[in-house]
Amino acid sequence: MKIVLYGKQGHAYTVAFKNFLNSTDVPYIYKDVSKDAEAREHSKELYEGVVKFPTLFVDDKIYLTPTTEEFNKIMQDLRLRA
Repeated sequence: MKIVLYGKQGHAYTVAFKNFLNSTDVPYIYKDVSKDAEAREHSKELYEGVVKFPTLFVDDKIYLTPTTEEFNKIMQDLRLRA
């Protein structure tokens, strides 16, 4: 399973999602859209020219700006627990 999270330092959802992922044994990649030009440009492609976050990638699935409830459901479906 490959998990990638695009977010921004200090953003509430980004911090919460990172904290959860850090508490699991599953490795993931974090990219800060304010510091990573490639992630920022990819975000613009996904959101029609606008940088939005968080964005969660799990294998070949893309979750655009998931809410906390949506994130929790995704993690539950993946059987990931803190």
